[in-house]
Amino acid sequence: MAFETIHQEVCNILARDEFLAVAGVEIHCEDKGDIDDTVKGALARLGIVAVVAVPSARAESSDSRNVTARADIAVQVSERPLMNRGRANMRTAGEAARHIAVALNLARLPDGETVVFKDISSAVLEKGALIYNISFEALTTLFAPPPKKVENG
Repeated sequence: MAFETIHQEVCNILARDEFLAVAGVEIHCEDKGDIDDTVKGALARLGIVAVVAVPSARAESSDSRNVTARADIAVQVSERPLMNRGRANMRTAGEAARHIAVALNLARLPDGETVVFKDISSAVLEKGALIYNISFEALTTLFAPPPKKVENG
């Protein structure tokens, strides 16, 4: 079930990353709990948080039971500079975003997909928060559920 687990596998890779760990970047999967409260709490404590979104996909082929698809993977890195920049191991959201782009580019996921970097964009949000969106894609397979047995009675 490759497509269904991509974001968790990406979270696992980032959670093991030494640079991000030393910089105190908290990694979260979008589908785990109340993500809004999680991000607000992490920003209040640490200053930098990265959220891996549940991917979307578009078909590359649909002529078989197993559909080949290009999965779009997004990682969002947020920082409140006012809270973050005074810390001892100061890193910025921009540094974390660039590191994530390089660390995940050409990473091999357990089901065999290769993650490929697409782009980074940035914005300033309310209350002085910075946000970086990093996009990746991976060729994957959407598995069709097995057909249901029809019983004649």
